Amino acid sequence: MKTFFYPKSMVVVGVSLTKINLGKIIILNNLKQGYKGSLYGISTAEGEINGVKVYKDIMDLPETPEVAIIITPAKTVPEQVEKCGKKGITRVVIESGGFSEYSHMEQSLEEQILTIAQKYGIKIIGPNCIGTINFEEKVFMPFAFFGKEIPSGTVSMISQSGGVGNTYLHALPENHIFINKFVSVGNKLMLDEADFLNYFVNEDETTKIILCYLEGFNRGRDFFDIARASEKPIIVHKSNRSPLSAKIAQSHTTALSASDVVVDAAFAQGAVIRAEDEEEVIKAVKAMQLPPMKGRNVAVLSRSGGHAVVSADACAKYNFNLITFPESYINTIRSLYKTRVISHQNPLDLGEIFDYTIFGTILEETIKLDEVDGILFNHLYQSEYEGEMSRTFLDTVERLVREYHKPVMVAMISDAKEMLDINMNHPMPIFNTPYSAAHALAISADYYERKKFRKTNAHLDSRKIQTIKEGLLRMHSVLHSKNDPLFHESIALCQAIGLPVVKGTLITSVDEIYNSQFEFPVAAKIVSPDAVHKTEVDGVKLFINTVDELEDAFLNMQQSLYDYNPNARFSGIYVHTMAKAGTEFIVGAKNDPVFGPIVIVGFGGIFVELFKDVAIRLAPVTQDEAMRMLKQLHSAQLFEGFRGRHPLDAQALSEVISTISYVIAYSDEITDIECNPVMVYPKGQGCMAVDARIFVKRQTISATAKH
Repeated sequence: MKTFFYPKSMVVVGVSLTKINLGKIIILNNLKQGYKGSLYGISTAEGEINGVKVYKDIMDLPETPEVAIIITPAKTVPEQVEKCGKKGITRVVIESGGFSEYSHMEQSLEEQILTIAQKYGIKIIGPNCIGTINFEEKVFMPFAFFGKEIPSGTVSMISQSGGVGNTYLHALPENHIFINKFVSVGNKLMLDEADFLNYFVNEDETTKIILCYLEGFNRGRDFFDIARASEKPIIVHKSNRSPLSAKIAQSHTTALSASDVVVDAAFAQGAVIRAEDEEEVIKAVKAMQLPPMKGRNVAVLSRSGGHAVVSADACAKYNFNLITFPESYINTIRSLYKTRVISHQNPLDLGEIFDYTIFGTILEETIKLDEVDGILFNHLYQSEYEGEMSRTFLDTVERLVREYHKPVMVAMISDAKEMLDINMNHPMPIFNTPYSAAHALAISADYYERKKFRKTNAHLDSRKIQTIKEGLLRMHSVLHSKNDPLFHESIALCQAIGLPVVKGTLITSVDEIYNSQFEFPVAAKIVSPDAVHKTEVDGVKLFINTVDELEDAFLNMQQSLYDYNPNARFSGIYVHTMAKAGTEFIVGAKNDPVFGPIVIVGFGGIFVELFKDVAIRLAPVTQDEAMRMLKQLHSAQLFEGFRGRHPLDAQALSEVISTISYVIAYSDEITDIECNPVMVYPKGQGCMAVDARIFVKRQTISATAKH
């Protein structure tokens, strides 16, 4: 990876000697920016471009460059990659378009390139990309012109789109955010976002903040695992939220786990900051450049009473606490200036002060308070008279932030020209409105909290893993059947892995009803591989009180199934003692095609899709993380008591969530598992799953558990 950013020599394949083309721009950029390595060009004729030697063929080069940048028509690229391999070039950037992004028919070209690359041990970025930039080393691979010299910073970026990446290359420096390294991954034929994230997180010491623009993931789980272990902030602008198509849901769990919902869950769990657009990205980077917001206690200082009110609303929106200033602080403030109208409260109105030295003193007295986690400062001024003083004040803010290790988000409110100048040229991050400043505080606080809590999910229960593996082993024949487990088999598997689930009996004939013992009232549920949703075939009967009623239920369900599908297979009914009524939840898990095993909990049981009150995590999760999932639900208040009702047993439900998450994570055979509904009872009384469904792979491997 390092070679792509620190090449000692490069060759650009596809330059023009007679006119400006994209390849020639790459050479001119590197000359202008001061690239110190050896530079060559490949064209249809030999010559020079501003002193850079141009050859007709890669094989004619006087040395083997460390990186080749190919920007020729798509159909010519496999041949050029082959020549790179023969020459010994092992790092290739393909900037040409016209591959799989253009037409699925062109995938064969990519397959050819991949075969050649594997033959010679070549690593490839692209195709359909703009390569890499190292602002420290003055390495410039994009084919867009770069004008003035751009300073190097500490932010590195991965972009799937060259166009969006180019937008950020201009927008970030305009906000005094300077880039260290940049890579455009394009079609991700070989190297993808996870590869470069790993490099920036674990290998590149000059990168302190990582920014990504992504439209999709090649290896979502790998990306998540790297991000979760990162001490560096990761900000992702993830687009492509609405899929063009989706498979018909096999179960409620599948229907709810749309890919973007899973992305949100993975980001929250891994402490990845998700941004909606360019503006929010810039806000997040600025927040990460300041010390972390380690709590939710805010002090607002404002040079305008109206903006103080707006700031209070903004703090309420982001769930901040406006602390009550201690009396000792108020006495100190009173000693600094005399007020005739304004009271000393939070927000603190500084509208009567025009002495800039007092602003700095008040800010220091405020940031020193143990009760304060962060400060929002509204600075309104007239640039014509207060421009220089305002810049000096920002210097003071920057010093205090460094000294006290707390964030101060300054909303600078002045004329547009002044704002632009300050934003571009002053190192202290600033914001344009109180809401924007409050949002930045929220980004910082949420990131700090998620980063702290993600560590609690790192210590998995080895005894639980062993129990689940043993339970799966006992159900080996069921899991390796050609068909998905039937209802009674799903219940048995849940029992084997230690889930609280109803216990009952499979009845396959009327005679068995009269030869069995039941504790009435009972519930009867149809067992058939052709009745995925039992309610669609009238396959559930509750509160059955006699064997005669049970016989009627058996015969009616059998007939109803055949009416629904004359070719259906009827395996009997499962009879169990009625579970006591409780509050219904769903707990399920599946293998997401991008992120791997995930677990979901939702309020409402069979109505979960109506309420859409769900929480998702990548599996497995500890019981602590499962408790956090419950707190995320809109119905979380039920676990603390609501309108006179006893609090629900969060501990018991979180244990079910954790257990099911371990199952999906450590079983090679199970693709989906769902307990719905799970009846949750008052605190201390546990919970009970009254229905379960399990789906397995059609072609399974011999091992029962993942290692």
